[in-house]
Amino acid sequence: MLTVKDVYKSFGDVHVLKGVNLHIEAGYVYTLKGNSGSGKTTLFNIISGFLPPTKGFVEFKKRKITKFAPYQINQLGMGRTFQDLRLVMQMTVYGSVLLALKKKLFAYPTKEQIRRVDDILGKVSLLDNKNVLASKLSYGQQKLLAIACCIVNDADLLLFDEPITSVDKDTALKITNLVKQLKQEGKTILQIEHNSNYVNATSDKIFRLEKGIVI
Repeated sequence: MLTVKDVYKSFGDVHVLKGVNLHIEAGYVYTLKGNSGSGKTTLFNIISGFLPPTKGFVEFKKRKITKFAPYQINQLGMGRTFQDLRLVMQMTVYGSVLLALKKKLFAYPTKEQIRRVDDILGKVSLLDNKNVLASKLSYGQQKLLAIACCIVNDADLLLFDEPITSVDKDTALKITNLVKQLKQEGKTILQIEHNSNYVNATSDKIFRLEKGIVI
């Protein structure tokens, strides 16, 4: 499904990635670990089109996507979350997920689209909060909302950047169960996470990024 081949990334004289190679097969959960500053999020940004590699390429569904814009990669079936969440805090939970849903610009949502949003909010335990502003949610609920926005378009490959970092135990359990459910539904997940209990509970394979390469 996804191949990262000999990817290098430098910022001036700082060499962050030094020949990263990854192969992701469909239907599994992969976790990328590594020390803070090791380049994990940089790799995610390259895979999802937010940064170009200095050298190397990324292939998704047998297409080289190295020069694709993020929205083009998303249209191919890749979704992702961010450490900083990137939510519109003055928008409701319902409005946030509806905004993320692919639809014609300025078009009123169809009954099917409304039902889709409700289904996703139910899946992430936020249906009772659908009319609440994102800014009024707890941090754990905001994480769940970010995941809802990521999965609403039924992407085949999901990139989760630290999904349970800094959340409470109840939310961590919800996200753990959600990841397992998504796998059962046939989704492929590549995630960055440090929590050992979560990683062991969800992962089929664990990679480690050290000194700019994956081992």
